[in-house]
Amino acid sequence: MNEKNYDYLKNQVKFMGFGEGLDNELKEMIQSQQASFKIEHETTFNQSEVKSVLNFQKSKESDMYFFNSFELTVKPAGNQEALTQTYYVGKENNLTLKERYNMLEGRAVFKEFNKLEQTGEGEKVRFRATDETYQAWTQLNFKQTDENGNFLQRKVFGFDLEKTLANYPVKELDDAYDRARLVASLEKGNQQKATLVTDGKEQTVSLEASPLDKSLKFYDSHMQRLEVRPLQKQGQGQAQSDVSQQQQEKKAETQKQGVADNDQGQKAEKRRNNLRVS
Repeated sequence: MNEKNYDYLKNQVKFMGFGEGLDNELKEMIQSQQASFKIEHETTFNQSEVKSVLNFQKSKESDMYFFNSFELTVKPAGNQEALTQTYYVGKENNLTLKERYNMLEGRAVFKEFNKLEQTGEGEKVRFRATDETYQAWTQLNFKQTDENGNFLQRKVFGFDLEKTLANYPVKELDDAYDRARLVASLEKGNQQKATLVTDGKEQTVSLEASPLDKSLKFYDSHMQRLEVRPLQKQGQGQAQSDVSQQQQEKKAETQKQGVADNDQGQKAEKRRNNLRVS
């Protein structure tokens, strides 16, 4: 058995979020020298059943194996329909199991990706990862699938999570450590608990990033959607209200001054008429 190949695959499986529980089975399958093999993995996230089938393929030129892809099936608690997605493994596909689960739950993940370049022509066209990278939010488009039935991924740019968070009355933003943890969790696509402060009262809520809307989604303890107005908009509304009030006061003052000027004009005209009479 190729020990270096085994160690590499073992670490790859571990750091993709499948843990170390598959090590022995992985070693046995590599020792069997089959052309390809599968390993099953099960876990739970937020009471949802998460099942994966990991696919390994042996090289035709050597004794090395490659972790090519895995099918991920998520069955939410209750009677909701299970969703399945095939994810390919590679330099340009570096999301973890939990992040991919979050995407199947409809949330977005912020990640650094490798730019791809095209090789070959016609039916031999392929895309390979380069060393050039970029950052973006990625999420699944549940309205579009490829020829294999997988939901297409779409990238979202221009959403500044920290700037958006600063517009909301979230207590954790007051502490640098808590703020960093909150941001990191939301970037992984998690639905994160936080403390909302309104009118001096604290409320535990769950929130998630919504890059497509350039906003955040808030939920109460029963996972019912909450409408939370950004502080910035409230401030703008107050500023507009103040401006409007100032304009009204200025208008009233102008009208008052106009009436006074008119009275003074009438009095002056009356004095002039009296002088002519005299």
